[in-house]
Amino acid sequence: MKRLLLGMAFVLSASLAPAAAPPVRVMSYNIRYDNPDDRPNWAERQGPMLAQIRFTAPDILGVQEALPHMLAALAQGLPGYGHYGKGRNDGVQGESTAIFYSQSRFEQVRAETQWCSKTPDRPSKADGAGEPRTITRLVLKDRQDGALYDVRNVHFDNVSDRARSDCARQVAAIPTAPGAHTIVLGDLNSGLDGGAYHLLATGSGLRDARPLSPIIFGPEGTFNDFDIRQSGEAIDHIFIDAGLGVARFATLTDSINGQVISDHYPLVADMVPAVR
Repeated sequence: MKRLLLGMAFVLSASLAPAAAPPVRVMSYNIRYDNPDDRPNWAERQGPMLAQIRFTAPDILGVQEALPHMLAALAQGLPGYGHYGKGRNDGVQGESTAIFYSQSRFEQVRAETQWCSKTPDRPSKADGAGEPRTITRLVLKDRQDGALYDVRNVHFDNVSDRARSDCARQVAAIPTAPGAHTIVLGDLNSGLDGGAYHLLATGSGLRDARPLSPIIFGPEGTFNDFDIRQSGEAIDHIFIDAGLGVARFATLTDSINGQVISDHYPLVADMVPAVR
């Protein structure tokens, strides 16, 4: 009888234990600003892009080059997602590095925007930079297991290597929320031999997610210049801290009738706890 009661207690405690949360799917996507001269242009790309994102079903999505009306279209076309991001010009207008997140999976704990500059708390740009650049930060709490994720989404300058490196240092210097995992994603405008990439991949306590994955699909390069025949340089990246591992990583080269959906291919990675 005693053994039976102990067995029943074990089964009951096992059934009450919280189930392990599924992997966190993260997607980074430079969606290309609305340039009417592009072929295909935004009006032609918007529908396929929304379908692609919905099919991929990321838990966290960071977009770059999202103008206000593009951000509104994404928000309308992605029900069930919350989002946060400010326009780089004045906090409203201009491109944003917005972050979307599944509201059924995550609770937003903190939202913050910094400008890559010596005055990060107000619209401004770094010395030598061509445009203002923002760091969008969300701290998200997993509703299933309570895990915290400190997510930063970036789009570094396309003119100045110094500005890119300075922004990389600024991103890395942001204190991580207590107990949280850090994820940095975005368009660095920096390849694997660039200063900004090197700073984040080797000098910040973060690691490039791609080579950590046992399953990798798609080309290393991410910039296609609206030509499906090329993958260009790897300038889009996902970085994670040592507490996270990667189950799968992909560069998505989806096309519609032979036309790519943006001039960058999106990255997708499934995050899991690191094996100790």
